[in-house]
Amino acid sequence: MTARQIVIVGAGPAGMSAAVTLAETGLRATVIDDNPRPGGQIYRQSAWPTDEPAKPDNAARSTTLSDRGTLLRERFERAAGKLEVLAGASVWGLFPPRTVAVSHGEGWELIEAGQLVLACGAYEFVSPFPGWTLPGVLTPGGAQTLVKSQRVRPGKRVFLAGTGPFLLVVAHTLLAAGVEVAGVAETARRRDVARRLPGLLANPRLLAQGSRYLRELRRAGVPIHWGHVVTSAHGADRVDEVTFAPCDGAGRPDGRRQRREAVDTLCVGYGFVPRIELHRLAGCEIAYDELQGGWRPALEHSLETSVEGIWTAGDCGGVAGAVAAELSGEVAGLGVARRLDALDEAGYQRRMANLKPQLARVRRFAQALNRAYLPPRRITDLAQPETVVCRCEEVTRGEIEAAVEHGGNSGRTIKVMTRLGMGPCQGRMCWPAASRMIADKTGRRPEEVEPLSVRPPTMPVCLGDLMQPRQEPQLSLSPSPLPCSSN
Repeated sequence: MTARQIVIVGAGPAGMSAAVTLAETGLRATVIDDNPRPGGQIYRQSAWPTDEPAKPDNAARSTTLSDRGTLLRERFERAAGKLEVLAGASVWGLFPPRTVAVSHGEGWELIEAGQLVLACGAYEFVSPFPGWTLPGVLTPGGAQTLVKSQRVRPGKRVFLAGTGPFLLVVAHTLLAAGVEVAGVAETARRRDVARRLPGLLANPRLLAQGSRYLRELRRAGVPIHWGHVVTSAHGADRVDEVTFAPCDGAGRPDGRRQRREAVDTLCVGYGFVPRIELHRLAGCEIAYDELQGGWRPALEHSLETSVEGIWTAGDCGGVAGAVAAELSGEVAGLGVARRLDALDEAGYQRRMANLKPQLARVRRFAQALNRAYLPPRRITDLAQPETVVCRCEEVTRGEIEAAVEHGGNSGRTIKVMTRLGMGPCQGRMCWPAASRMIADKTGRRPEEVEPLSVRPPTMPVCLGDLMQPRQEPQLSLSPSPLPCSSN
């Protein structure tokens, strides 16, 4: 077992910000991330020569997410000599109080952290519908990863559907990569967004960026279908058509006005769910917050969890976007620095006084955005009895409802009766939708249906890797462990 004073899990905006903040106070953190380069999903470095160079400005005044991401990666790169980085590594377990299990190219090891910052991010919520398991149907984030990281176009003619401004970001990315975007079906209606305008004005720069995305999509001839939902995907060997229709505020489609669109790829996503598997393994207290993606860890103002020495930064603490994640990383870093006496109380309060107005503004914006783009309440009604809900174990909606009728009213009982959530993803893909179905069937609220239990490994691990524990771990890589190219 290896001992480290500070371990940060995740090198997205939150993890990078926490690491840089700690380095500035003279502390050395070990950063673990499963990607070869830093950035996370939003700040991921593009493989396509489309991103504009960063402006000679500071991160707080940067006008675009691309600028902020480039500037934060550069700060992270400059701090590389004060950091220990394990890239391309997966954290698949956490053993109380703060020992993480890590797999990488040379086997696996246990790392005991004095202070642990979890910046694990979030994953996308997709509500099942007929045809969603066809090849060619993927999440917007999956399409963005293919383009940015692999330089692979997900298809030639792509349709995007779901809710949230991330759809516009991905559509913009696809256009820049030379993909034809057939359209965007957004379940939120224009008036839903307009109603939240006062809160959105809390961050006019991000609001202006969203407006710019809309204008560019319109100039490219991409139709934006407000108040529409994709009801089904069609095809034999892969998707070749999608059906979409106008919907009401609860997401119920008007079948009389449905249309079909010929495509070879469909991207569907209804927002994000905090990734809290490691928090669950650590025994952290959790709370339900619909506006921030569902179950998330309960946090102090310093972003420390209920388990001493475990801190949370970014979307795994509640979905609020990349800017909020970056700021929360700084807050968590400052909290750890104060705990380890690398920052005195006066210095901590001074830094926090500067952060508080920024955080308040970003949180107002995020709350308004989340309210405007809240996943529709009846979106799970799209799944038919024969629709697969749990892809790992091929459990259908009909089987789930039959289990509920026979007394299955919790994650534990449904898992035993149907095997739902017992596959490699441990319910990450199916449970957000399945819990809503169970709540509807039993007349309860989603928060009254307990989350699924979590056990290590939290992700698939090769047996061969587990047979090769590292005897003399050496986490330090090269002087520049995570390249920071702007290309």
